[in-house]
Amino acid sequence: MNEKVKQRLPMIFLTIILVIFAILLIINETELFENKQKYTFDEAVNRQLAEGTLNMKEENQQFVDASRAEVAEAMKIENSNDDLNHMDISEPVYLSEKEVNQILRDKGVFKDKGKAFLEAQEKHDVNVIYLISHALVETGNGKSNLAKGIKDNGKHYYNFFGIGAFDEAAVQTGSSFAKQQKWDSPEKAIEGGAKFVRGNYFDKDQISLYQMRWNPENPGKHQYASDIEWDENIARIMKRYYDKLGIKKDDISKHYYK
Repeated sequence: MNEKVKQRLPMIFLTIILVIFAILLIINETELFENKQKYTFDEAVNRQLAEGTLNMKEENQQFVDASRAEVAEAMKIENSNDDLNHMDISEPVYLSEKEVNQILRDKGVFKDKGKAFLEAQEKHDVNVIYLISHALVETGNGKSNLAKGIKDNGKHYYNFFGIGAFDEAAVQTGSSFAKQQKWDSPEKAIEGGAKFVRGNYFDKDQISLYQMRWNPENPGKHQYASDIEWDENIARIMKRYYDKLGIKKDDISKHYYK
């Protein structure tokens, strides 16, 4: 055999192995997407509008039922807010405590709570910019009654993520949940919210805002919020900080429907 050919054999074999690996990876990911794509978009909308499913919109500072057309419009896979509602938010974003505190400097109860948000990110693998943006949406920039803490038997209980807070009685139900969880400090409520999102959504493969709101694998079931603009509202705030801090937007996927 030609000496030059002998010298090239290892490289040829390595190239063949890499090509085979790439092909298998593509096949595996394609099958994964196909397994997750259970419904067409129209089928998902129909399931989302089934009896017993809440689809609300904010109108004149109160929540009212959204129409079928409004639900379908909100569920569309669009390119708004740089697709941040379709980004994997189950991974950390590396920011300094100073950078996070700069974001929170005028955000009510969250002022100087950068350390708590970063510790929650580290402990539960929850994107800290998402976590902050979610808290800001749910608490009116850290200034709502639930954000300030509801007093009960000499203690204040905090709920920053709308967990257990139902639209018609958000303060009462939200504070009751916070008391059950013993969230009697802002730091406990931040860490507890991150733990809840991780365990109840990320670990169940709902790792983007869109998946948390609309659950494409099982539309109308196990959804974080009833507000049809919930995912876009949080993504809009996230975009502001991603752009300001110059952070790259990674792991965006919109392969939800057939």
